[in-house]
This record gives sequence, structure tokens and C-alpha cells, in this order.
Amino acid sequence: MALQNTPFAGRQMEMSSGFSASGDERRGPPALLRDVATLSFKTGPDSVDHYDLSRLIDVLITPVGNDLGRVAKDIEAVLTTIQLPKDVTLQLRGEVANMRSAIGNFALALPLAVLLIYLVMVGLFRSLIDPLIILVAVPLGWIGTVLLLQLTNTSVNVESMIGTLMMMGIVVSNSILLVDYADRRVRAGATAEQAVIEAGTNRIRPILMTSLATILGLLPLALGFGEGNETMVPLARAAVGGLAISTIMTLLVVPVIHAMVLGRRVHDVDQPNAALEEM
Repeated sequence: MALQNTPFAGRQMEMSSGFSASGDERRGPPALLRDVATLSFKTGPDSVDHYDLSRLIDVLITPVGNDLGRVAKDIEAVLTTIQLPKDVTLQLRGEVANMRSAIGNFALALPLAVLLIYLVMVGLFRSLIDPLIILVAVPLGWIGTVLLLQLTNTSVNVESMIGTLMMMGIVVSNSILLVDYADRRVRAGATAEQAVIEAGTNRIRPILMTSLATILGLLPLALGFGEGNETMVPLARAAVGGLAISTIMTLLVVPVIHAMVLGRRVHDVDQPNAALEEM
């Protein structure tokens, strides 16, 4: 819309029924807006956003009563049923994109955490086998975590990954109690079976106390009690599910594997001694 091919300085514009604009008579006659433009009222955006050189419209959603991962899956399920024009796309960005990027980083962090735990225990136990026996309980804990998340329809997100890391630390501590006690009993002269049985008998109380205290402490959060705790529910459920399964398996599977390794180790030591006695 052009009013007059002259500068706007020193000009007064008056909007009336005639849509006229007046200026300095020495610079030219006034022009009527109705002669050069059409005035109408329409609705439109305050600003036009772009993303990667394309027009963008953001729809902001605040999840209430559910975690972000589950809400994102529900939204994606709805989006698959919508027929869009060829030049229109729908994407989940913002916190959802950040969460999925963090999950990818955690997927690399979990194996790295297991490797670092193994290397530390190799130095402490001065053995390559005992740390592997201790780490047997970790995959068992992962099974419990996945099962509880599936049963409760809870998504895998950053919070559930943090809960898995918490569970791994407690599971490794419980296994260390068993393996270390059995190794000390073998060095004291006990057989492999006696050492494992004594380890399970004497260490079952601290193992159960540690696991049950953690499970009971996280249980209200895992059940979703309290306002504003929706984001922390996956953390509690991941830790509770992993501890519930791994504690039982630690007391059953780890002693059996350790007894087999100790029996083979004692047998390998006794054979050279028997050969020396014959000589």
C-alpha cells in the first residue's frame, strides 16, 4: 500500500471514511487510500516461525498424570492415523527430542558402567573370574526392570535408566558380600560347598536388609503416590523391579556358579600337590 512517493517526515496521516492521507501541498496533491489500497480485517499469526527454512507451527503440550515417554508414544499413535498433505510434516521436538537423545547416551553409558565396575573389581579381587561371577546378577536385574516396566505400562526414559543404574550398584554390592565371604572361607581351609553355604547363611541378612529397605523406600513412589511425582515414577519402578528379581537370583544363582568355580579351582590346586607327594 503506497500513499505518496514522498518521504513520511513532516506528514500527518488521517484515517477516515474517505481513507485519505494529507501532506505538504508543495510536494504533491494528497492521495486517497481507497484509490490505491483495500482495507479489510483478518486474523493471522503475530509472528511467522521457521525451522530449517520451512514454515513452523509449534503446539505446546504439558503432560499431566503420566510420564513424558508414554505421552509421546500416545501422541505418535494418534499422528499415524492423520492424513497430511505432501508438504506438511509432524514432528515431536523439545523435551521429547532431548529425552530420546539422553536415552541414546544412557544406552552407551550402561555397558561402560559395567566395564568400569569389572575393572575396579579385578584390581580389588586380583582375579578375572570372581568379578564375572559378581556381575552375573546384573543381567538378572535388567530382566526384573524390563518386566516391571512392561507390566506397569511404563516407558523407558531417562528416569528409568537412572533407576537401572541405582539397581546395578546395589546388586553388585550384594554379590560382593557373597563372593568375598566365600573366598575368605576357602582360604581358611573350607571346601567349596561349605564356603558357599556359609556365605549364603551369614550374608543373607545384610543382603535382604539392604534390598528390602530400598524397595520399601521406593514403593510409594513406584505406586505413584503424591502430587508432582509423575516424572520420578519410572525411576522407582525400574529400581524396584530390578532389585526384586536380582536379590532372589543373587542368593540362588551366584552361589551355585561360585561353587562350581571354587570347586574347579580347589581341584586344580590339589592335583599338583598329589603329584608332588607321589614323587
